[in-house]
Amino acid sequence: MPKPDRVRARWVGLTGAVLLVALGLSAATNPKAAPDPGPPADPWSIPFLTRPASGPIRLVGCRDVVIENRSFKDLGPDVEAIHLEDCENVIIRDNDFARVAQAITAVDSRDIRVEWNRYEDILGPHARDGGHRANFVQFDKVRGGRIANNKGRGGDTEDIVSIYASGGTPDRPMLIEDNHFEGLDWTSDSGSGIALGDGGSDHTIARRNVLLNPGQAGIFIAGGTNNAIVDNTVYGEQRPASNIGVYVWSQSDSPCADNEVRGNRVRWSREDGESNPAWDQGNCGPVAGWSDNDWEAALDPALLRVEL
Repeated sequence: MPKPDRVRARWVGLTGAVLLVALGLSAATNPKAAPDPGPPADPWSIPFLTRPASGPIRLVGCRDVVIENRSFKDLGPDVEAIHLEDCENVIIRDNDFARVAQAITAVDSRDIRVEWNRYEDILGPHARDGGHRANFVQFDKVRGGRIANNKGRGGDTEDIVSIYASGGTPDRPMLIEDNHFEGLDWTSDSGSGIALGDGGSDHTIARRNVLLNPGQAGIFIAGGTNNAIVDNTVYGEQRPASNIGVYVWSQSDSPCADNEVRGNRVRWSREDGESNPAWDQGNCGPVAGWSDNDWEAALDPALLRVEL
């Protein structure tokens, strides 16, 4: 397969002090400590953006927190809706996000779950300059977690889901599963739908996700060990900056090995109209399952649209 025609710049983490700030929140809208009651009976029964409005939430050192049933919208330039640092056992679920610079960021944290959320128009703007913006979810040095059953569309995104220097364990991998994302307005020539292995991430699995025009690339492994791209549906139409559907390419000095790409259905057109579904650069060793993918899948984009 033709190789990608651009080098994806490594994301640089946040620098400087992080403060605990919760702006515009009343007692009724603050996150609360609570046990996990399990998945909602009908997560999409509430119309999009009709949940109670919330200002941005910024927490440091939190434990056993649930952030749920809120709408975050129009928060201002470069404002993240939810930012966590040094937090543990946090569940972010049943929230709506619209026109925010970034929806969810977790840094130096453990066991973070992001489930049953919706977004529209992540504003960014996209830029790899150390700021937390232009992603729906960004994990930076997070150990353990799950990003699942979320859906969204639109915005000037970089990576819709960005996994940087993060991961799980052999018996409890970090999971990015059953999400449905549609790209509309992105302009980045380095962004993607799901970014695995960045900064040496390990034991992460992206499975059963549906991605429609998510960025210049669909899903990739940029390094690390024991990462997997399994049973996803990835479609990219011909458009400016469109590049490649799935790739494995180590872009750091950290080890890269024991990765898997299997059971995916991909149809991807480069910006010049040529088919460019996948590429293995070869610097991560053998990639398990590479021949067990449909790189020219018969996919109908009309059936892959996101409805909010």
